[in-house]
Amino acid sequence: MGDPVDANKGEPSTMNPQRVRSQRVRVRRKRRRPPSMLERALGRPLREILTALAGIPAGLRRQPLLLLGLGGGGLWLAWPSIAPFLDSGRTTSSRPPMEVISVFVEDPQRTVMAIRLWKDKPGSLLVLQGRPSSQQANIRQLRQRGELPSDARRIISLEPGCDTVGQVDALARLLEPMKRKGNLTMVTSPAHLGRTLAIARIVIGPMGWTVAGQAAVTGDNRPESAWRTWRDEARAHLLRLTGLTGSQADSTCD
Repeated sequence: MGDPVDANKGEPSTMNPQRVRSQRVRVRRKRRRPPSMLERALGRPLREILTALAGIPAGLRRQPLLLLGLGGGGLWLAWPSIAPFLDSGRTTSSRPPMEVISVFVEDPQRTVMAIRLWKDKPGSLLVLQGRPSSQQANIRQLRQRGELPSDARRIISLEPGCDTVGQVDALARLLEPMKRKGNLTMVTSPAHLGRTLAIARIVIGPMGWTVAGQAAVTGDNRPESAWRTWRDEARAHLLRLTGLTGSQADSTCD
């Protein structure tokens, strides 16, 4: 028999099946760049918004004002998480971020923890928060323990606020005029810390501050119910919207 004939050209085929060798081709996959902190902060709120929009009936999706309102509302709710990342990108190496430590002074052990953190961060600002009677008792206790700093130039006593939302609002008003933003560390008891951070991140986070917490073990560690946190988160959002804390007047609390 002769060589096989190529049907298209009418010529013998030069391909020999025994000479065909298989070749393994390695495909190099391009590694994906890990998402930045800003992308992680934006990604979850945007996914939640898109998921919510997908569940809206087609008739409503054709309403541009409704979609604009939903988008604006979603951005407003997500802004406390986004703003600190945006502001951190503007910080240059010549101007390090501001460090602020705030403590509720009702229990002196919290203040002892805050003072130690303050000493570990040179140039930081220490804010002692509490009513006048609590401030005075706190100073007496620190003096007796020998924990009262001799240099109080970067220590501020902040008295306004009858409850946690009111105190966080007073702290926000203190930080607002500062041109240099940075990191805020809230010091309180372990049981109180979660609710404090939830409020502070909603009220102070939109100002460009990164809010963190430090638990100080004290004599009162009664667990808090979840509804108190939800209630105060709603009050914090109302404070952002209206400027009202929902707290009683400072003159009526001790």
